Amino acid sequence: MYNAKKVSVYNKFINDEKSGYNNLLIFGGKEPYLSRWATNRIISRNVNPLTKMMDLTEMDEMTFSFKELEQSMESRALTGGRRVTVVRLEDASFLKPEEDRIVKLLQSCDDRIDDNILVFHVVSEVFPSIPAKIKKLFTTYEFGKLNRGELYKFIHNQLKYRRANFDDSSIYHLIDVSGYLMKDSDYDLFKLTGDIDKIVSLTNEDNSISLREAIEEVVLGYREAYVFSLVDVVFAKDKGRAIVILNNIFSSDKEEGSRITGLLISSVELALSIYQLKREGVSASEASKILGINKFRSEMLLKNTVRMKEKDIKELLLNTYTIDQNLKKGTFDERTSLEYFVANL
Repeated sequence: MYNAKKVSVYNKFINDEKSGYNNLLIFGGKEPYLSRWATNRIISRNVNPLTKMMDLTEMDEMTFSFKELEQSMESRALTGGRRVTVVRLEDASFLKPEEDRIVKLLQSCDDRIDDNILVFHVVSEVFPSIPAKIKKLFTTYEFGKLNRGELYKFIHNQLKYRRANFDDSSIYHLIDVSGYLMKDSDYDLFKLTGDIDKIVSLTNEDNSISLREAIEEVVLGYREAYVFSLVDVVFAKDKGRAIVILNNIFSSDKEEGSRITGLLISSVELALSIYQLKREGVSASEASKILGINKFRSEMLLKNTVRMKEKDIKELLLNTYTIDQNLKKGTFDERTSLEYFVANL
């Protein structure tokens, strides 16, 4: 995650847009949503929609030719202003044979006010080895993850576009549940925007579901949402509610027992670790980093154990181990092992 005090590549692009950017641009990085967004922004802000078919040239490694690039870069927009040429890259090796000719062409088209804009849009997360002489002429924006403040604004704008209203606590809950800000998370902005669509649709269709529940059901998946609810009621020793949740889980998937057992055991193990770290003065946020877990999960487990003593958590952990033991010994089937555990809370 970017340091909050450091200007992210996303903000650098916004700032450069205001002051005037180079006409040779490379967009890529581990947040492909932003590289696509930046490419589309260049097109929409520079190409006249009425003459788009004539003033926008798009190529990829299969359709690229130096001749077409040359014609595009040396042409003028039909109604004045600027033309845009976009070359989409996964592997930039096809540029190498034309490296010197491309450099010579681009050096003759370096007036950022009157000449075309050329964008190399890297469509994969892996940045290709663009020939050094060519790359030297470009301004490169290698987009990474947004920081917490930028992500909040991003979600807020997405909701505004969809005419949907989330309060601040729901937006931050979405951020935390998604795990987007975790260093090794593969949850990106494409997944986030897709989940926002689903959450908005779900809350519009079902007035009985709360926004918080909708977020957890969509982002975690309905089975995961059930399992996290089960963890909550197990810590609360609410046997009745636990049985209801188990029935819901097994009615949708009879093969869930082993996974539920594993998640229960890991949750109680993590709860014990968080409890012990808290005793040493470590916050939930710091504990999540130390243990390598989602901040949302860390905070939930800390909340679940706030009224418990260490011996109570250890006793609960021993009881969760018996679920696995009963399964391995063949004493009970998956469902009965879990029901037996719940009955003895």
